[in-house]
Amino acid sequence: MRLLVLGGTHLLGRHVVTAALERGHEVATFTRGVSGAPPTGSRALIGDRDDPVALPAALDGWVPELVVDTSCQ
Repeated sequence: MRLLVLGGTHLLGRHVVTAALERGHEVATFTRGVSGAPPTGSRALIGDRDDPVALPAALDGWVPELVVDTSCQ
């Protein structure tokens, strides 16, 4: 499964990404790029979730089957 994790580099998100990768899923993280690197094996997408064009631009044709939002504001 292709999984997109919003906020996948810190706290809960990092654990979600790691668990999904361990189960063989293809994982991308979407973050502002300020909380460190995403877990090895995941695709790092950088952008601001409040910018309506940032996520579609970052995905660049990659289509997730499931989106998990672990970001906090």
